[in-house]
Amino acid sequence: MKRKVKPTGHRCSLPGALRADGSETHLPPILPGTSLWARFFRYLRTLLLVSPTHPGTRTYYRSRTKVSAENERLVRDLPPFVVHPFSRFRQCWEAVIYCVLTLHLQLLAFSFAFAPHLARGMLGGLQLIDVGFCMVLGIEFALKLVTGYVAEDGVVVLDPRRIVRYRLRWWNVANRLLLIVPYVVLLDELVRAFYQDAALMYLALVVYLYVLCIWRFRTVGWYFRSIAQGMFGISGRQLGFIEPILDSLYVLHWTTCLVYIVPLLTVSVLGGSHSEANFLVDILWTHDHQRDTIHYPITHRARIEPDDFKHFLQEHLDGNHAEFFATKLEDLERNVTVPYRYLRALMITLKISLQGGHSLSVGNHFLHEWMQSLLLLGGWIWSTYVLLLLIRTLQTADASDTGYDETLNEIDAFCHTQRLSAVTNRKMARHVACRFRSRFFDERPILTHATDNVRRRLLTEFGVFRAFLARADVFRDFPPYLLEDISGRLRFELVLEEDTIVKAGSGASSMYFLASGTTAVYAPDGTELGHLIDGANFGAIALFRAGALRAVTVVALEVCELYKLDRSEFLQVMKPHTYFLAQLTKQMERRITEAAGLTLEDRLFDTFFY
Repeated sequence: MKRKVKPTGHRCSLPGALRADGSETHLPPILPGTSLWARFFRYLRTLLLVSPTHPGTRTYYRSRTKVSAENERLVRDLPPFVVHPFSRFRQCWEAVIYCVLTLHLQLLAFSFAFAPHLARGMLGGLQLIDVGFCMVLGIEFALKLVTGYVAEDGVVVLDPRRIVRYRLRWWNVANRLLLIVPYVVLLDELVRAFYQDAALMYLALVVYLYVLCIWRFRTVGWYFRSIAQGMFGISGRQLGFIEPILDSLYVLHWTTCLVYIVPLLTVSVLGGSHSEANFLVDILWTHDHQRDTIHYPITHRARIEPDDFKHFLQEHLDGNHAEFFATKLEDLERNVTVPYRYLRALMITLKISLQGGHSLSVGNHFLHEWMQSLLLLGGWIWSTYVLLLLIRTLQTADASDTGYDETLNEIDAFCHTQRLSAVTNRKMARHVACRFRSRFFDERPILTHATDNVRRRLLTEFGVFRAFLARADVFRDFPPYLLEDISGRLRFELVLEEDTIVKAGSGASSMYFLASGTTAVYAPDGTELGHLIDGANFGAIALFRAGALRAVTVVALEVCELYKLDRSEFLQVMKPHTYFLAQLTKQMERRITEAAGLTLEDRLFDTFFY
């Protein structure tokens, strides 16, 4: 494609033309002498506008025209601090939030599960890291107050007052605040309570955080899909494989931490004055915090001396508890590290979730039995769900029952059989993807089998004739009933970027209406005349003169949705209205005659002759 150069001495006057040298950001241009700070702030402002690469942009703004109009609205009518939800800034920031949110939730599980085994300095470090994560999530909450949102009707809301009212609804506020609370600041107090035989709050908080983790699945998944599709171009079919695997790892990590810490806490909570609770607390205190008696003292009762642990275990604990406590003693003797404890808990979790046995037993108390049963049930449900989801994804990839996937499979098979190039294969698949993005069905059979009243009502609600036909000069004086009949004859076409719609010198037999997209108009010598954007129409001469030739070449600059009206279809509709058609034809012939006296350059800027 040649460089965009406008003809000298002529000002582009194409209806709805997008200036070739214009800016889609609608920000003031950078003039010579502009300071570095001004350039920097202009760049930041650009990051807050609509980004063509954002996945949401491809859904809600399917053409450069709509993107340009939305940016114009942002720059002209709204404060500079308003962030568009489909901006480049949000795209990059959501990637950061996904990483921070995932690390925050995973770190919470690890910290609360293994806090009794971590030194005070290590706990302090984990607290600082997680408080930093919470601060970033707090910044995200503040940024949401100036970030637009998509309403239920599909309209992007950017009014600051509506945004604040929407974001500060009690449900949104509570949901966000529960996420950014720095729970880790309680770690030190919870460990101290554990060694004071008062671990009920510890247990309640751990269970609460586990439920919160499950509740956050939707939020984490939303951020992941946003960056996966926007930054890495991962398709929906690939996400069907990746998401269940990531969710499984997510649940596995949290359940592993829960499996390790809950037995320790339940023994302490249920033990009360029983000897087994004191035994467990004392052996952990002796091994992990014997040098920190100031911060983690045990002064409310007499401690079991280290030399008596094995003897005490043999004399005072029965067989149901001895195996569990003997494992803890063996860990102390072997100086087992925290990573080893985590991996062992991971194996136990896998064993339970795969129904391999009950390796969590610490006694016959009802709470332990219920806990094991719930973990077994939860693991069975989750593993079954993931297995069925993966099987369904595999079946869909091989032989889907949806028309879209079946068409893609047929394209792959056809290209493989005919030995077509990979470029052709991708182009065909992209055409199908773009077409199915906006419409899966063909409305023509529906309109054909509908009654006249139903068909007219559908066309009225579609707004086809209002959106396209009424904008054309040739249809300006048409009665509504004729516009409705003509709109029923429109044929939908979709062209990809760099595809030629019409070529100069070729026969003209159809008129085109550009529903969405941007096209470039070229003179026969290759000079670019301008752009056509959403709502434009061209080639009306084909409806009134048989054998007319195209005066220009029209090339799609992006994916364009077109409606085509053939000359034969138009004449079929106008057949009962011969007098009206004759009068209209005379007007168009007069227009053609008047244009004969114009220069070629001026005629080329009239879309009637395209």
